[in-house]
Amino acid sequence: MNKLSLFFCSTFIFFCQQVHCQENNSISLGEKDSIYSDTLGELRELWIYLPESAKTSINSKYPVLYLLDGDAYFYSLSGIVKQLSSFGTTICPESIIVAIPNTNRNRDLTPPDPLDSLPNLSGIEIFTSFIENELIPFVDSKYPTLPHRTLIGHSLGGSFVVNTLVNHQQLFTNYLAIDPGLKFHDNRFLNYSISKIIKGDYDKKSLFLAVANTMPENMDTVTAIKDTTWVSSTIRSTLKLARSIDNKPSNKLNYLWKFYPNENHLSIPTISQYDGLKYFFSWNSLDLDKIIRTNPDITGKEFFQKLQQHYTNISLKLKYKVLPNQDQVNDLGYYYLQKEDFDGAFQFMTLNVENFPKSSNSYDAMGDYYVAKNDFKKAAEYFSRAIKIDGNSYSKEKLENLKKEKVTNN
Repeated sequence: MNKLSLFFCSTFIFFCQQVHCQENNSISLGEKDSIYSDTLGELRELWIYLPESAKTSINSKYPVLYLLDGDAYFYSLSGIVKQLSSFGTTICPESIIVAIPNTNRNRDLTPPDPLDSLPNLSGIEIFTSFIENELIPFVDSKYPTLPHRTLIGHSLGGSFVVNTLVNHQQLFTNYLAIDPGLKFHDNRFLNYSISKIIKGDYDKKSLFLAVANTMPENMDTVTAIKDTTWVSSTIRSTLKLARSIDNKPSNKLNYLWKFYPNENHLSIPTISQYDGLKYFFSWNSLDLDKIIRTNPDITGKEFFQKLQQHYTNISLKLKYKVLPNQDQVNDLGYYYLQKEDFDGAFQFMTLNVENFPKSSNSYDAMGDYYVAKNDFKKAAEYFSRAIKIDGNSYSKEKLENLKKEKVTNN
C-alpha cells in the first residue's frame, strides 16, 4: 500500500469510527431555539446548527452564518458547512448557523423606497433593528461566537442582504445575495444600491452575488442586458448590479459575482451557498491530500509546523485563536502512526487531547499510539479515559483485547 493510499485508509477508518460511535437511533443537524422580540412584538423561532467540536472543546469560538428564510435552507446549508469544515480540506471554518424562519416575509424583507421620507418605519428596517439590537446580542450571549458574521439570503432574502450591505454594512463581514429581487419601486432600489456601493467604503467586507438563469431560451446575457421587455427584467436588474460594481477597487469591497447558466431561480440556492462559502473563506483551506501528494516524504514534525502556521494565519484573519480541526489532526496522527513516525504521531495526538479534552476519540487515538509503542499500561489508561467520557465502544473493545492479551502472555 503506498503512502497516499495509507492516508486515505486512515481517514476512512476514522470516519467510520466517528459515525459508529453514535450509538443512539437519531441523526440530528441542529436544535430549535427562540427569542421574544420587543421590536417586532412577537416570538421568533430560531434553528441552530453547532459544530461537533463545540461539544468537546472547552474554549473554541466560531464564525456565525445568519440565514434568512431559515426553515427552507437550514438543512442544505448545515450539510454544506458540516462537509466543508471537516475531513481533509476544511474549505470553510467550523461555524454556527442561525437560521431565521419567517413570520411575515414580505413585511420583514421587502426593500424600502429610497424616496421614503421615513425609512426607519419600514418593515425591513424594523426587522434589521431586531437582528442588530436583539438577535445578534442574544446569540452572542448564549453561543460560542466570534464577531465574524455572514448574512445569507435568496430571492427576497437576497434583496435584504443587498439592503443590509448598503445601509448597515457594519453588521456583517460577508454578504451572500442569491438571485436577489432588485426591481422594487421602479428600479429606484436597484439604482440607489449601485450608487451607494460604488461610492462607499467597504474595506474588509465581502459580497458574493449569485445570478440564476431566468431568461427565455432564445436569449443570452448579452441580449438580456439590452432587452426592455418584462420577461428579462429580473435577470437584467441583477446583471446591472453585478456589472456596475465590477472593477471598482476604490470601494475596497471584496467582490465576486457568478452567473449560473444551468440553474433557475429555485435551484440556485444550494450550489451558490457552496460557492459563496468557498469564496469568503478561501484562506481557510488546508488540503492535506495535496500536501502529501506533492511532498510524500514530509515528516510528522514538518507537517505539524505547517499545520500550526496555517492556523496561526487563520487566527489572524478571525482575530481569535482558532484551534486546528480535530478530524484533520486525528487523520494526521494515524497517518504518521502507520508510517511509524512516532514522534510526529505523538505531536498530533497530544494536540487533540489538549484541545478537545471532552472528546473520547482524542483519548482513544492516544491509546492506539501507546499500543503501537507496546506501552500497554499507558494504552489501557487512555482507553479507560475514553470510556469514562461517553462509553466509547471502540475503546471498550480495545481494552478487553489488551486484558486478554495480558492473560495469554501470562
